Amino acid sequence: MTALPNRISERRTEHLLAEILDAQGWDLRRPPQGELLRQQEYKSHPHLLEIFKHSSKHGSGAGLPEAVLVDRAAISPLAVIEAKSGMAELDLAIKEAREYATPCIEAGFSPLAVGLAGTKEDEFDLRVQKWNGTRWVHVTYDGKPITWIPNRTDLERIASLHAASEIRPTIPRPEVLAARADEINRLLRESGIKDEFRPGVVGAIMLGLWNSGGDIRKDQKFILSDINRACEKAFWEAKKSELAKSLRVDEANEKLAVNARRIVSILERLNVTILTAEYDYLGQLYETFFRYTGGNTIGQYFTPRHIASMMADICEVGSSDVVLDPACGTGGFLISAMNRILHERRITRAQMVKIVQKRLIGFDQEPVTAALCVANMILRGDGSTGVHRGDCFTSKNYPVGKATVVLMNPPFPHEDTDVPPERFVERALEGLRLRGKLAVIIPTSLLAKDGKGAWREKILKTNSLIAVLEMPSELFQPFASSTTSVIVLEKGVPHQARRQSVFVRLQYDGLTLKKGVRVPRSDGKNEITSAVDAVLNKKNVPGFSGVAIVSGQDAWAVGAYILSAPPPLDVLKENVDVLLRRLTSFYTRYAPEIVAQRAAIERGELCAKSYREIAGESRLQRATLHPSKPGTIGGAFDILYGMKELHSREGIPSGRSLIISPTEAYNGCYGWLEFEPVSKPPFVTVAQTGSIGEAFVQLEPCAVNDDCLVLLPKKGKGMPQARLVLAAASLLLERWRFNYGRKLTPQRIANFPISITPQLEKWTTERIVKVQKVISVALAAYQDKQSSQKRPGPKPMVVSMHPLTPEQALSAFMQVDPSKVQAAERKAQKKRRGH
Repeated sequence: MTALPNRISERRTEHLLAEILDAQGWDLRRPPQGELLRQQEYKSHPHLLEIFKHSSKHGSGAGLPEAVLVDRAAISPLAVIEAKSGMAELDLAIKEAREYATPCIEAGFSPLAVGLAGTKEDEFDLRVQKWNGTRWVHVTYDGKPITWIPNRTDLERIASLHAASEIRPTIPRPEVLAARADEINRLLRESGIKDEFRPGVVGAIMLGLWNSGGDIRKDQKFILSDINRACEKAFWEAKKSELAKSLRVDEANEKLAVNARRIVSILERLNVTILTAEYDYLGQLYETFFRYTGGNTIGQYFTPRHIASMMADICEVGSSDVVLDPACGTGGFLISAMNRILHERRITRAQMVKIVQKRLIGFDQEPVTAALCVANMILRGDGSTGVHRGDCFTSKNYPVGKATVVLMNPPFPHEDTDVPPERFVERALEGLRLRGKLAVIIPTSLLAKDGKGAWREKILKTNSLIAVLEMPSELFQPFASSTTSVIVLEKGVPHQARRQSVFVRLQYDGLTLKKGVRVPRSDGKNEITSAVDAVLNKKNVPGFSGVAIVSGQDAWAVGAYILSAPPPLDVLKENVDVLLRRLTSFYTRYAPEIVAQRAAIERGELCAKSYREIAGESRLQRATLHPSKPGTIGGAFDILYGMKELHSREGIPSGRSLIISPTEAYNGCYGWLEFEPVSKPPFVTVAQTGSIGEAFVQLEPCAVNDDCLVLLPKKGKGMPQARLVLAAASLLLERWRFNYGRKLTPQRIANFPISITPQLEKWTTERIVKVQKVISVALAAYQDKQSSQKRPGPKPMVVSMHPLTPEQALSAFMQVDPSKVQAAERKAQKKRRGH
């Protein structure tokens, strides 16, 4: 009669264990995909069975532990886990875990022993122990036994024989936090809480849970009121009583009262209730977790902490600085300044808090955001910092001329009524002392637009431009796709005519976007340290940084001042493949139209001319004024604008003429209109708007609109298709220099180098031949329909038309065994006959 309750208890314990492990990012699948083995799964791993052969829960005989965490590659034990359903059985659980871990240690491994007691997610106990060479000792945090299973990084750090048993926890991986955030978002959505209020709810629960040490009643009658009281107490203790009511949950929300229990459980799994501020785990968790649950739902794009830290490093923030953020949001820049001081002085966080209490100043007029900022500081041991709920433009507390450093990311305007970033920059400068430094994130367009030239000139009359850093394009994704840059200014020192400014292109910041979350890059590329070094030491590094003189209304766009670097061969080849794939997609998508246009030209029904004839002498003369050094775009091509007649396509009916416009799809093909003359190929087109910087090789007669440039091989100089493709691939490498603020012009692309070597040209030629064979198959079926209508005339076709069977062409392009392709073709024919 007791078997069924026991099985239920076992299942509940297994579920609880899975929850605890999942919260710390362990992969619960079986090896080699995952990292967890359960009792019934050891038989697949004889070396583990051999280890446990003479062990049991009672010290002798055979037995198997409840679960083992393993290295998925070597299947070596990392932690041995024993679980009991009753909370009073914790000592027994850890004792049995040790008895299983001991033979592992004797076999040369160093696993931890983990005992778990309990079945409910909010009523359990857990201990972790390690063998120190003479005895089993508790793994501790702040001198007390930990009550969680460490994540993989922490476990590996403390497991070795000579490592200390005191743990310094690390924040879970971004994808782990993102998964927890998804669940919390779902629970808040089910509770009827709108997007813009979710950050406040998450912040209130986290602060209240931490301040109370987990002493919150989980019953739905009390849980919300207990959270509010604990959260309000935290603000009073931090002497921020004016914000005590700003961060709270709605106690009348019955659905939230039900779901809050699960939200609290998630946060408890991440150790919110038991950790101190000393190691900054709580603060990092707060910022990172809040980012995933809040995003830009309250109208702000919060600066990633590693970028805020970079800006603090560039301004060389020290313990004597007064740091101001006029639009502080949740306080990321103030935290970065605090952390830099902490590491610079090598002091404890408590000592550091005393230093910075009056040296960190922030303003935010939105009460919830200001409260979230104060909460951020409280979780790092200091809530009494100078964070003000107020408008930096009107507040009487604004410290005019007091700060030595300003770090800021002003809100990006969405409407004409919003405050433009220029005003925030000017207000920030007002807060600085003479020779103080400002580092601010602004839209890149502000640095290049002609309409902002007067503002840039005004800034340089009374301040100096130290540096401009262009940020990675995906920095604020998935919440925003804004192109941003950091500018660094020195206040009160007019920009001298000979002063050099540093320009940096920060392409890799150590993270990449994966499934809507920015996670660490697998290749480890991170240029932040190099960017700080380039600014502080004024370094010229082709492709990365440059030192240049700016004055007056000059653009501050990074792309204007950094020399081109020799491209990596693999990147150039990748660009070649991209171009050829787009070319192939064009021919396969528009095969009927291509054949029809060719036939119309051959019959004389459609006029095709050299673009030099169409452009006229004045345009050709202007093209001769562009730089034309050997080995560059200007040295190989005449660069002309497209046709103004196609600027607007309104009133032009559909027809047989190919139209090229600034689009990325189908080799720049806009469509087919009734328009002539078309231009004889071959040439390269480059988009000036839309998909700015996208370059394509045009091998069919076409008309190009004036949002594109036309690159014609120099007159009298034949150019093989491979060189055309490599020129276009070289242009793709430089498209980062242009955006809607900095236009792509003939003058600006003329000096770009073309990367061509005999080996690369040979490789590209081979790729083109394979592509041509595929294209010939796409066109063949439609060409037969036009053949009976042909009359003698010019032959404008550029793409070769070798007669190939579909399987031969596919084999050539895919570089696979022809016999396999033939077998696939026979299978396809059989299927067609079946239909």
